[in-house]
Amino acid sequence: MARMIPAQIYTGTPSLGEREIYQRLANDPNTQDWIVLHSLDIAEHTKRISGEADFVIIVPQKGILCLEVKATTSIRREDGVWYYGNNPNPDVRGPFKQSSEAMHSIRQRLVEKHNNLANIPFWSAVIFPYLQFNIHSGEWHHWQVIDSNGFQRKSISSLIIRILNEARTYLKINKAKWFDEKGLEPTKQQCELIAGSLRPSFEVYESPRSRVERLEQEVKRYTEEQFIALDAMVANPRVIYSGPAGTGKTILAIEAARRSQAGGNRVLLLCYNSLLGDYLKAETSTIQARVTAITLHKHLLAVAGVKLQGERPPNAFWVDDLPKMAIDKLLEDTTATYQYDEIIVDEAQDLLRNSYLDFLDLSLTGGLLAGNWKFFGDFERQAIYGSQSDTTLYEAIHSRLGNAPQFVLRTNCRNTPRIAALVHLLGSLEPEYTRILRPDDGAEPQILYYVDDEDQRQCLFKAVQKLKQEGFANADIMVLSTKSSERSIASSHDTMKFVSLETAYTKHIRCGSIHAFKGMESSAIIVTDVDTIRGDQAAALFYVAMTRALHRLYILAKNEIRNDVLKIILQR
Repeated sequence: MARMIPAQIYTGTPSLGEREIYQRLANDPNTQDWIVLHSLDIAEHTKRISGEADFVIIVPQKGILCLEVKATTSIRREDGVWYYGNNPNPDVRGPFKQSSEAMHSIRQRLVEKHNNLANIPFWSAVIFPYLQFNIHSGEWHHWQVIDSNGFQRKSISSLIIRILNEARTYLKINKAKWFDEKGLEPTKQQCELIAGSLRPSFEVYESPRSRVERLEQEVKRYTEEQFIALDAMVANPRVIYSGPAGTGKTILAIEAARRSQAGGNRVLLLCYNSLLGDYLKAETSTIQARVTAITLHKHLLAVAGVKLQGERPPNAFWVDDLPKMAIDKLLEDTTATYQYDEIIVDEAQDLLRNSYLDFLDLSLTGGLLAGNWKFFGDFERQAIYGSQSDTTLYEAIHSRLGNAPQFVLRTNCRNTPRIAALVHLLGSLEPEYTRILRPDDGAEPQILYYVDDEDQRQCLFKAVQKLKQEGFANADIMVLSTKSSERSIASSHDTMKFVSLETAYTKHIRCGSIHAFKGMESSAIIVTDVDTIRGDQAAALFYVAMTRALHRLYILAKNEIRNDVLKIILQR
């Protein structure tokens, strides 16, 4: 596999084509000993003040190829001016001239510094990864083009080698005086010299805060890789996406809503948890004209026209009375105000109740048996709201959901490998994740044992201080308790201030119950008040808490359960 410089593509790279080409170059087994520079700035450009090469590919014994990427789905040229996709801004030079000028600028810069590089073949090419490009012109050679046909059918290494071989043949036929057809340049030493000259190595220390921000972008990048799940099931109008925590279900639900509304649908995006509902609403704010993102109970209240006052109603109101009132309103409604073309449910395991399914059935055009819907849920480990469900997923599929197909998600894109390993051991996750996308950062999850409340307060203080030393800001830290907020150890801390989820701002360290934070995530998680991990409910709660952590995880556990922890780890 090629040595990529930089070692990871910048997560802000807007071109999906560049990302895909980067990954294929990095993972192709036949690019061994290659060096690939991505997004090389050219300060000393031959034609312009400055320029950029998308990829500079250094292949031992073959040459150097400057590859220009045009990841567009349509292209045209009028009166010598190029237009890409829907971009109205013209490109006077065009991709082939752009690539050629970048190549000549790089070659000139290198040969001026190192005369021994003058005999190495340099060439340029353009790749259209999503477009068939069979236009012939005297301005470029046909073999300088990689279009979607070749890109989809052949390895990236074979495509690059073909171009460099054609270039060497062209130089030979035209008897270029400087070209030695029998030469095996560039050598490995010359490859290193070229890479070092174009992008020299130097060492600076990344600030702790910068590292945290980079890790956040890393999580986003790996989560977006899960979009393949939506692509794989695009032909199915009704799908159940099932997977444990950390497999990207919430991001997939949001993306599914975006795609559905882009197709002209009115979409209802539901969840159970209030905090998650606020997050879904914020993430879909730009498309709220066609997407209603809301918790199920808030939506039921809106449909039923009920405004609550005074004390919170008992549980029976939410699971029986309110759904019936909302259903009655739907049956009376002749304007179809609350009728949707597609319903998408996140954390669906919390909504598997017949009264809720009856309501959703009436809210959806075509109903649950014939309409368009997607359910995303962890139907194995995350049912922590007591006896909310009166039907199992299996029963719901066969009796209510028309035997809808399931897509199983087992790739973790949220947690680091070490956190994921602890989830498997202590969270009783079976089967475990099939893959962990994020690289190992070397940071072990920490279990701190306390003997009493005062000792736990000290442990909490030490954990927060350690996280701050690593560069985590207050807003990056979330303290979760197995107890309610008012009974948690954070609420009684007299040295540090912790603010509840409902009232916290960015400058605060947040705290709350595990129940309240379900479906969410945070850079650093501190789990407190852990006095047992035995029993299904305690294990499920512990599992939910651990899987919220993106980068750092601290667990504050009572000393009496130390043996239970060790026993579970040894047994598994």
